[in-house]
Amino acid sequence: MSGEKDIDTLIDDLSADLSPVKRIFKPFLWVSPWFVVAMAYLGGVINFLGLRMDLSTKIHEMPFIFEMGLTGMIAVSAGYSAGWLAIPDMREQRWMLAVPTTFFAVFMLFILSAVITSGVHIESLSWHHCFSDALLMAVVPISTLMLLLKRGATTHPYWMSFMSVLSVGALGWASLRLTCPADHLGHTLLFHFLPFILCAVVLGSLARRIYRW
Repeated sequence: MSGEKDIDTLIDDLSADLSPVKRIFKPFLWVSPWFVVAMAYLGGVINFLGLRMDLSTKIHEMPFIFEMGLTGMIAVSAGYSAGWLAIPDMREQRWMLAVPTTFFAVFMLFILSAVITSGVHIESLSWHHCFSDALLMAVVPISTLMLLLKRGATTHPYWMSFMSVLSVGALGWASLRLTCPADHLGHTLLFHFLPFILCAVVLGSLARRIYRW
């Protein structure tokens, strides 16, 4: 009898501190509203900065359309991958990580091909308004995505950071291409690409602190 009482006491002690557990929402329902907010914000920033004067010409150029489509696919696939990463086991959908990673590899091959065929001239390092524009386009989307995903319980903080920056970076890159008339690689790599690389480095170094349980 004493053994049964001890078991009953143990059960009572363990259940005394139980509290309701909130159900984790579906990742799709987490990320989709964020995309709407991010696109609305970036639309406002683009409207504030103004569209590039030669946009009507650029939208008839195949490389530009390919670049914009590719960055769009990176943004969407990386954003939803980040949402699934908020679930500890990703609901056994780890294959999703390969999709944005592959798109990003294609994007880097696209840039590398342009470097090989056209060359690249790096401008002198100085503050440029495009650098400020890139940061303006990145701060709000990445901050809101971080706050959203902290509600989850990721077991892959570095992947989470990478996918978050990849999604925001792709959106920012596409937005900059709509506002900045400069097409030479030296400018885009230094003032369009570098700000998001810096964001990735900072977020990656703080990943375990930001996305801790």
